Amino acid sequence: MARFRCRTCHQEGAWVYDPERYTCSLCDSIDVQFIIPRDEVPEGDPLLNAPKENENLTPSKKAQE
Repeated sequence: MARFRCRTCHQEGAWVYDPERYTCSLCDSIDVQFIIPRDEVPEGDPLLNAPKENENLTPSKKAQE
């Protein structure tokens, strides 16, 4: 089960991953955080192929020196 925490209604809980839903399951707010175990994500879901943070950033000149 995936977990969520809503910043609007201040509730936490578990839910079944649904790639079409990005809102709180209790109050329907978009200000919600999700924790989704990798094995819950269906094969072929775009979430599996999402770029990692900083993957496309080029190093600064100072970092190269």
